[in-house]
Amino acid sequence: MNTSRAIVQLGESLMKIGGFRKRRSKKTLTAPKVEVKKSAAPEYTVSNDDVAETSKEETETRHECTSCTEQYPLSDIIQTECAHNYCRECIPRLFENSLTDEALFPPRCCRMPICVSTAVEDMIGIEMMKRYEGRKTEVSDSQRTYCANSTCSRYILPQNIRRGVGTCEFCSARTCTDCQKQAHRGDCNEKNKRSRRASDEKANDDLLEALAKKKKWQRCPKCSRIIERVNGCLSM
Repeated sequence: MNTSRAIVQLGESLMKIGGFRKRRSKKTLTAPKVEVKKSAAPEYTVSNDDVAETSKEETETRHECTSCTEQYPLSDIIQTECAHNYCRECIPRLFENSLTDEALFPPRCCRMPICVSTAVEDMIGIEMMKRYEGRKTEVSDSQRTYCANSTCSRYILPQNIRRGVGTCEFCSARTCTDCQKQAHRGDCNEKNKRSRRASDEKANDDLLEALAKKKKWQRCPKCSRIIERVNGCLSM
């Protein structure tokens, strides 16, 4: 009897334990809540100037440089009188070549001198512009004087010449404008020679004029040389 009751109590206990496990298994396990904060995206501000600049670059017509054949906006181009274009890199190079080689001075395009406008001055810079003006004065001088100092040999500007002696602004050497040698005292023999040559040439010209008048020769209307009519109309 006691044994049977013990078995029944054991069975009830097992049933209670099983029911408890079933009830616990029905519970839903929930993960701990993790709060995720949204990070603010970086803000970019586009100004009206940026939009206008971008729009300008997209719509501005580009032009080809005659020298390097690259495409550039009109603001970076110099247009010559012959309608050719040069960019900011090529126009200074063109001027530099003309400054080092007199045969290329002044800088030309299609044999036409390039007009030195304000835009050109901005592109070549102040220093090169000074050299250009100096070269321009030198080329136009029919009686140039160069420094007698062999280590210098720079062109002496007319305003630096006094009484036949030029003073170099770079090395301060003094040069005789007649013989192109170091300045010296007394009359220059070269000057006397040139004076005699000029006198002889004038005497020869006077003799030729007298002979032409006697022979009734005329001057060519194109080259002004004295000519003699061989045949043709009598108006010559």
